[in-house]
Order: sequence, then structure tokens, then C-alpha cells
Amino acid sequence: MESKNGEDIEFHLQVLDHVEDILPKLKAVRAFFESDDVYTDVLFYTYPNHRYSAIVRPEFYADFVLQLMKHKLLMQVEWVG
Repeated sequence: MESKNGEDIEFHLQVLDHVEDILPKLKAVRAFFESDDVYTDVLFYTYPNHRYSAIVRPEFYADFVLQLMKHKLLMQVEWVG
């Protein structure tokens, strides 16, 4: 699920099953953004019970979605507007 967070977009994720398959993929997405020179492009937060959130600056939204798709964490993307 995604929602507005001020000017940014916040993604709320919860891993319900296949944790051992999904967590390495989430870590790879996080590592991708943490390895670049922009420290505030995507901010990741971890919560109990395999819940996560990512706050994404608007100019990095497409990059974030593409990384989720690359690691097969999204099955479908649809823009409505």
C-alpha cells in the first residue's frame, strides 16, 4: 500500500509468508538506494512482525517501483490518473 507523506510517498509493506524468499529481495532494494550518493532518496524503516515502510521522494518514485519490479516484489503496476 502507498500513501502520501507530505511531499513524499510512503510505501507500507508486510511480509506474511515466504519470508525467507522475500527478505533478501527487500534487502537488495534497500542496498541499491543506500549505495548511491543521495542519502534521502528512499528512507527505510523496519518494524516488528515483518512490517516495513519506505518513504520515497517523488523524483525517485519510478526508480523505486522499478527496483521492486526487478526483484519481483510487485506483480503488477497500474497508474491511475
